Amino acid sequence: MTSSILVMLVLQGLWLHAVYQDYKSGLKQETSLLFSNTVTDLIDSLVWKGASPLRLPPILPVDSISASEARGVVLRRIDQQFHNQLTDGKLKIQVTVDSLKDTLGDSVRNRVISIVSSDSNFGVDSIRQFIRPIIQKTDSISGRGMEFIFRREILDSALVSEVFNKRLTEQDYNLSAAVRRLNFGQNISTDSTNRLVLDEVIVPFGVKLQAELINYQPYLWSKMFPTLLFGILALALISFSFLVLYKNILNQQRLNLLKNDLISNITHELKTPVATVGIVLEALENFGVDQQVENRKEYIQIAKKELNRLSQMSESILSSLVSGMQKESKIEIRFDQILEEQIHAFKPILQAKGFIFNFEKQAGKYNLFGIQEQLTLMIFNLLDNAVKYSIKTKLIHLKLYKKEKQLVFEIQDQGIGIPEKYQKDIFDKFVRVPQADLHDVKGYGLGLSQVAAAVQTHQGKISLNSKEGKGTIFTITLPTND
Repeated sequence: MTSSILVMLVLQGLWLHAVYQDYKSGLKQETSLLFSNTVTDLIDSLVWKGASPLRLPPILPVDSISASEARGVVLRRIDQQFHNQLTDGKLKIQVTVDSLKDTLGDSVRNRVISIVSSDSNFGVDSIRQFIRPIIQKTDSISGRGMEFIFRREILDSALVSEVFNKRLTEQDYNLSAAVRRLNFGQNISTDSTNRLVLDEVIVPFGVKLQAELINYQPYLWSKMFPTLLFGILALALISFSFLVLYKNILNQQRLNLLKNDLISNITHELKTPVATVGIVLEALENFGVDQQVENRKEYIQIAKKELNRLSQMSESILSSLVSGMQKESKIEIRFDQILEEQIHAFKPILQAKGFIFNFEKQAGKYNLFGIQEQLTLMIFNLLDNAVKYSIKTKLIHLKLYKKEKQLVFEIQDQGIGIPEKYQKDIFDKFVRVPQADLHDVKGYGLGLSQVAAAVQTHQGKISLNSKEGKGTIFTITLPTND
C-alpha cells in the first residue's frame, strides 16, 4: 500500500510539474506579446511626435543615384529606396516625394526614404524594420515630405518599464517587471529562480530591449490553485481508499486469526476428553486391566466422566454457533481439585507406560476466580507434553504450594529438554522444537501457546527452566482469592 501511494505521489508530482511548465510557457508567451506591443506603440508615438516639416535639401532623383556616384550605399532600389549618407553627425530620417515620378499623384510607390547618419554601424535589418511602418504611414504626408530626427537611444528603458508595468496591471497580471537595454551581440539573460525572461524586442538602432518578470512563482501558483487543489483532493481520496482497503485487509486477517484460534482451541478442548477415553481403552485392551475389577471400574468411571464432559462441550459449541460467541465469565474454582481430576484422568496412561509419578501438595486452600475449561486445558497440555517428551527417564513430579497470596504450580520431567535458542519463542503459536528422532510425536505447536494464554487470562506468570537432555520445569503462578 505504501509503495502504491508513493507511486501516486511521484505521478502527481510529474503531472503538477508539467502543468506548472505549461502555465509558465503560457505566461511568457502572453506577456512577451504584451511587451512587444508596448514597445511598438511607444516607438510609433515617439516617431510622429518628433516629426517636423522637411528642412533638408531635396535629395537627388532615384534614377540619378548609383552606388558609385553617391557617398552612401543604396540599400534597396525598388519603389522605396534606403541609403546611408554621412552628414553632420545627427541621425535623421527624411521622407520626401520624388518629383520626377510624381506624374500619377502622391502614393506610397513614389516615396523615397533617405537615412542620413554619421554612424555607419547601424544594421541594415534594424533600419529596414524600423522604417517599414513609416513607409506604410507616409500617405498622410503632404508637400515634399517630412523629416524625423532621433537620438541614438530612441526609447528610454525606464519609460518602457513604467508603461509595461502599467499595462500588466491593466491586464490583471499581478506582477512587476524590470526592463533593460541590450546592444547587439550582448548576451541575453536566461530564466532564474525568481525571474522569468521575456522575448527581447529590437528597437532602432542596433538596440534590443529585454523584460524580466520578478517573483512570478506566487502568481503562477495562484493561477494553478484549482488544479493544485484538485490534485491534493484526488491524492487524499486515493490515499483514504487505500487506507480503508488496508484496514479491511487487516480486519479480515484478524478475523481469520480469530477463526483459526477458535478452531485450534476447540480442537484441543475436544482432544482432552477424547485422549483420556483413548488412554482408558488402550489400558483395558493391552495391559490386562480388565482382569482387575477395581481398576476396571475406576477406568470406566473416568471414561464416562470424560465422555460426559465431551458432550457438554459439544453442546456449548453448538449453542455458541447459534446464539453467537459469548465471553466466558470467571467463577470461583478450586485449582487443586481441577489438578487432581486431570492427574486421575492421566493415571491409566502413566501406569501403562511405566511412569514414576509424584504429586506434592502443600496444605491450604487454592481457590481463585477463573475459567475452568481454560485451566483444565492448561494442565492437560503440560501433562501431555511431559508424557510425550519423556523418552528414557519416565519421571514426572508435580508440586502445588502457596506463596503469599498466590498459588504456585510446578511440573517437572526428565525428558529431552528444550534447547536454549528455542526457549524464548516456545510459547508462541505454531512453534515446535525440531526433534529428528521423534517422528511419532504429533502436534501443531499450539499446546504451550494455549498454556501461556490461559495464564495471561488469569493474570498470572509462567516461566521455564530447561536443559537439553536433562528435562524441563514449568512454573506457573496464579493469584488466589485470599
